[in-house]
Amino acid sequence: MKLNEVRIYRLLTALEAMPKGWLNGIILGSILMLGTVDYLTGIELSISLFYLIPVSMAAWALGKYPGFTYSVLSATAWLTFNLLSGQTFSNVFVGVWNTLIRFGFYGVVTILLTELHSALEEERLLASTDPLTGALNRRSFNELAEKKMIHAEVNGRPYTVVYIDLDNFKPINDKQGHAIGDLALKAVVDTIQKQIRVADIFARFGGDEFAILLTDIGQDDAKRIVQRLRKVLLEKMDMHVWDITFSIGALTFLTMPHSVEEMIRLTDELMYEVKVDGKNSIKYSVYD
Repeated sequence: MKLNEVRIYRLLTALEAMPKGWLNGIILGSILMLGTVDYLTGIELSISLFYLIPVSMAAWALGKYPGFTYSVLSATAWLTFNLLSGQTFSNVFVGVWNTLIRFGFYGVVTILLTELHSALEEERLLASTDPLTGALNRRSFNELAEKKMIHAEVNGRPYTVVYIDLDNFKPINDKQGHAIGDLALKAVVDTIQKQIRVADIFARFGGDEFAILLTDIGQDDAKRIVQRLRKVLLEKMDMHVWDITFSIGALTFLTMPHSVEEMIRLTDELMYEVKVDGKNSIKYSVYD
């Protein structure tokens, strides 16, 4: 991504993250400021295009209908402040027509921007999630986990990474078919998502492997959470009469590893020890 594209992306991201009250205030203030300039310059200098700035901000960050609302306000502000500056029209229809033309132009821009925003959001969602289950994919997990790791290091907080592998999943696919296997994966994802918090990160790493990063969770809390999670998962599998169990490694980090990949590797190795020891169990450890 080029430098200018990065800057634009960061600007748009900051715009979306801004509190809605502040953003509405900035947009309204921009319209009033442009109207004042319109009033001071009179009919000699047209600044109609500059109203696209607040309209575009509203359309991108707030959505289509707020964009239409600010389009109406911008067109009305243009007419009002121009009339106050002394501009006259040969008849009322001309003033109304000019205002409607501006509203139509702003409205078209609003539609184009909101459609573009929706398309980009859909593309970003598809790129960041597993298409079968809707869980995050490994790439998204790595990106989010890195931010969590840095935050934990700065604030001196622990976190726990949980690596889950489904035991006996291949026979389900082979004997009952891939459709049943897909249902089992979706059931696992749905169950896990209901057990974790919004602040936690959960992803499918491919096949029958999943990872969770439990934010601000030390080993004692991790044991309680993971034991409950395994119990609920086993109950879900029993309900569907699926002979699936779970090998789980839970590694609590008190210090930051060299990279996200190392963090995942260490937790995966812990899970693999469970596999070697006979599957269907949990193994805990601490990285310090």
